Amino acid sequence: MDIDTTRPRARSARILTPLFGMAVTAALAGCSAPVSPTPTVTQTVTAPADPTPIASPSASPTAGAGPSGIGDVELGTPYDEAVATAGATPAEVCPWLATVEADGYTLTLQSPEIPEQDPAVVDLVQVSASPADLEGGPAVGPLTAEGIGVGSRMDEALAAYPDATEIESVGDRRYLAIESEAGTGSVFLTYTAGSDIIWAVTATTLEKPPYESCA
Repeated sequence: MDIDTTRPRARSARILTPLFGMAVTAALAGCSAPVSPTPTVTQTVTAPADPTPIASPSASPTAGAGPSGIGDVELGTPYDEAVATAGATPAEVCPWLATVEADGYTLTLQSPEIPEQDPAVVDLVQVSASPADLEGGPAVGPLTAEGIGVGSRMDEALAAYPDATEIESVGDRRYLAIESEAGTGSVFLTYTAGSDIIWAVTATTLEKPPYESCA
């Protein structure tokens, strides 16, 4: 597009007399309606209070897993008392075994099938979950002092417990003995050969966790 570069012609300016300008101004002022000021609206917004944090099982100081027990269940505690405290339900055909579901895992308590003392006491407490439910998720349930629990990986467990001992069981089940204290018990991690997911943590006074507690 061509651009016109010629200078515009000078426009002649008309000079209004002061009297004419004052007349026009007065006329406009008389025709204009007064403008009401726009009201100012003030709104008070109250920020919501921060929600009260909810402690997770692993964050509770009583929810750890160690040679003396798991969570609030101590090895050597009267079995009936521990079952009532945990809110567990004894198995109908195997009353020495009781379980309860909690926060994505199963808590299992066990006493000897034939008690050697009266009352019978807890000789095993375990947290476990289905390996399929643990894929890609964080550890759940009570954790050991080194932060290992159900859902942890084998490389994490071996890094935390380099002196752990592997124990074979029936079929492809394996146990990793990681902690032991004389006079209390031992901690075992359960996993399946060929998989790196830990799906059970057991504290027991037994030599090792039984393959089946209620056949």
